[in-house]
Amino acid sequence: MFNPPTLEDLQETRRANEKLVLKALESKPEWVETELAKTTSLALSHLRAALASLLDQGRVRRLPGTGTRAVYGLADPGLADVPATPLTSDAKKVRDYLEGRADSALYMSDQLRMTREDVMAALSLLNAHGMITCTFVGSLVIFRLKETQALGQDGAAAPEKASGRKKAVA
Repeated sequence: MFNPPTLEDLQETRRANEKLVLKALESKPEWVETELAKTTSLALSHLRAALASLLDQGRVRRLPGTGTRAVYGLADPGLADVPATPLTSDAKKVRDYLEGRADSALYMSDQLRMTREDVMAALSLLNAHGMITCTFVGSLVIFRLKETQALGQDGAAAPEKASGRKKAVA
């Protein structure tokens, strides 16, 4: 009897595929998507899923290509690889600041009256919890909360929090 893969199985496969992609990306600065698929021996759909996840994590960035060719390279948003320990007061402050907006670490440090190093440490911790995404605009890194985080940090608090404030409807 066929047992469909569990969510955990799919996540494990995606993480393994991400490792293959990262290893290939470390060998040269720019890769065309089709060359990356051949090098990693991944089906294009699996490669694209791994790339989407890595883009979302800020570990890979899409580079300008020629025509419709997708070109990828490693990205370094400057975040430290830290364990997902409980959120510090600085991390909570940065998380609250990012709710409903996107910003650079330098501008956040100015607005929150924190050092850039403290903001980066807070962002690193939020990243360890999978709460933020990065977008590259030239050499500038823009951070934002993931959509699920922006809607509420935890499932229990979200409905109470949402009912207490007005929400814009698109």
